[in-house]
Amino acid sequence: MNEPSNHGRGFPMRFNLHGEALAIRVLSPKCRDAIGRFACALPEEDLLFLERDITQPQVVDRWIEDVAAGELMTIVAWRGAEVVGYATFDRGTARWTRHVAELRVVVAESMRKRGLGRLLLERVFEMALDEGVRKVIARMPPTQTRAQELFRRLGFEQEAVLRDNAMDANGLTHDLLVLSFHDRHRDDNRCGSCGVPVLTALSLDGMRLCSHCYETRYEELGGGG
Repeated sequence: MNEPSNHGRGFPMRFNLHGEALAIRVLSPKCRDAIGRFACALPEEDLLFLERDITQPQVVDRWIEDVAAGELMTIVAWRGAEVVGYATFDRGTARWTRHVAELRVVVAESMRKRGLGRLLLERVFEMALDEGVRKVIARMPPTQTRAQELFRRLGFEQEAVLRDNAMDANGLTHDLLVLSFHDRHRDDNRCGSCGVPVLTALSLDGMRLCSHCYETRYEELGGGG
């Protein structure tokens, strides 16, 4: 995968969510220690289904290197000096799946049910489509019903259930649910400002906007003050 042209575009993004000031930045070496603290505070079930064991500093280092090399894209949500979530899209390296990206979103327990997961999801989705992705997949355990509801509201559908596809620390196996989104189903759903395809357009001042343009327009109208 070549290094995407939009790695630095629009970042850092700053916005308010339920009265809290947050920022979204691209994963970089400056995130290393805060990512480690974030990972160690996650529930065991969240860690079980991640592609990387991000509680390990050397694994985080490799992750940061992969982002810098353009192997994948990760954006990180900050509340002050604290990481409260991240989202990744990964296209892999196989040429025959270059139109497909896997998307992962992880949010701190303290920030769940507040819209951060949706914001991160929509932003990386927009970035993935900008890189030519035509299909997006997400994998999660069937027990993560809230995450499933978020993805389904945004147009994802169940594609498969992988039986006994994950094993926890106690040797117990778990099923894995695969959800997918095909951009051909949403070709007419684009931001009225920048034109990027979006999962769910947000309405402001009579316009249908992506999350980034929504926040920008909101600030221009004086909503951020």
